[in-house]
Amino acid sequence: MKINNLQINNINTSYHRTNNKNNKNVPFKGALAVNFWDAISRGGFAASFMVQDVTGTCIPRTYQSLNRNKEITHKKNYKAAAETALREFITGPSMVIIPMAVLAGAKKFSGSANDVKMENIAPLSDEMKTVLRGMPIDLKPSNRPFEYAQRAKDNLYERLFALALDEDADKNISDTAKKLARELSQYDEAPKRNIFQQLLNKNIVKEGKTIKAKDQILEGIITQFTDCKKGLDSKYDNLLMTDLKGALKKPNKVSSLFKEFSNFGKDVQKTIAKHTKEGFLPRGGIDYTSFMDEFKYRRTGSKFLTNLLMVAATALFLSQVPKLYSINKTNPETDAFRNEGGEVVRANK
Repeated sequence: MKINNLQINNINTSYHRTNNKNNKNVPFKGALAVNFWDAISRGGFAASFMVQDVTGTCIPRTYQSLNRNKEITHKKNYKAAAETALREFITGPSMVIIPMAVLAGAKKFSGSANDVKMENIAPLSDEMKTVLRGMPIDLKPSNRPFEYAQRAKDNLYERLFALALDEDADKNISDTAKKLARELSQYDEAPKRNIFQQLLNKNIVKEGKTIKAKDQILEGIITQFTDCKKGLDSKYDNLLMTDLKGALKKPNKVSSLFKEFSNFGKDVQKTIAKHTKEGFLPRGGIDYTSFMDEFKYRRTGSKFLTNLLMVAATALFLSQVPKLYSINKTNPETDAFRNEGGEVVRANK
């Protein structure tokens, strides 16, 4: 479940802030609740899932186990609470952390395009073919491999943003698309905020200077994109969705698609530069068709294996969880019904 980002009207926020100074017994501070969930939203899907799992499942079940059979024993059932807490606080987060760890490893060793939806790898590869076909012949990859690879990635970004804005990318790319492409290139090199900086919405400061983080740059790109779309569509239909003028099989959310632009572009750039430097590409230019076909097949295959490994690793870990939380010889939730011989004599009460 995704928690949508919530905004508070500045006037209302100022009103609450002013009145809270004069009234110490405010019955409900709505701004605090909204700010809390807004912070969770900035943390992304992982933070949203973990908070919902902890508050909606882990804590209630642990509390229930703590009071299991209290009406019989008149004591807190700490053993049952310990087992439940261990089980719940391991299983829930592990379902997020393990796939994230597998994906991080795949991106590092096989390429960042592994973080692109499998169905989008082929269409993005086709768009890259078009970009390489139009690269200037005076910029030979064998002479300046890194500059060539950088130019190819920048041109890909411009083309993708033009398509997202429903432009004719083959004839004319608008200044808006070019500006968004430049900012996505900045996004590629920007640092990430840690989980606490995201939750508290703190800036990254180095040597007294504020540096824009990845999520801040992406938020700015999405805002500019939607503002431009509003000017093109008075009905405001699908402002946050695009299929790149039919290039994709179905419309995608721009919040995730723009990240895929980056992951795909960086991977292609790195691959072009590496293969050119090592002499794998023709000196007179790049055989874009065979090059991108091979790239497409390799990344589609590695993405498929990554998905399988994510499922297998999570299932394998969860299959071992019962061994981790069975810390007592008997089930503490039924101990209240056992006789001196250890047999359960009242299973239902």
